[in-house]
Amino acid sequence: MFDRILVAIDGSKSSYKALDLAINIAKPFKSELYLVSVVNAANLPMNVGVSYAPKLINDLENDAKMDLAKAKDIVKEAGLVSNIKLINGEPREELTEFPKNHKIDLIVMGKTGTSSFARAFIGSVTRYVSEHSKANVLIVE
Repeated sequence: MFDRILVAIDGSKSSYKALDLAINIAKPFKSELYLVSVVNAANLPMNVGVSYAPKLINDLENDAKMDLAKAKDIVKEAGLVSNIKLINGEPREELTEFPKNHKIDLIVMGKTGTSSFARAFIGSVTRYVSEHSKANVLIVE
């Protein structure tokens, strides 16, 4: 039923709960898991025209790589196959487009991500994906 399952990984407790549930769903179907993390380079702070972007993007990418490596290890321990993807872009758009391009059957996401501060300014990624994705979306508490 679900050949390809995308799990949005952002390092939050909620994203690892989503991963655990996705693993439980994937096992009986022998699904491929796509572990996707999006570094939001579009909304970085600026100060008097000076961008903090180069170092900040590097730090965000390194954090995302560590989160993805942890998730990959969890999937491997469960005996499943995973594909890792680190994307730079706007998370809502990327997590809506990626499933179209990779024939994803199900998106599993945490209800809340790492930053309530960011949600206040850019809106809930989970809500946006659930409203705009063509794939099924499972939201985990």
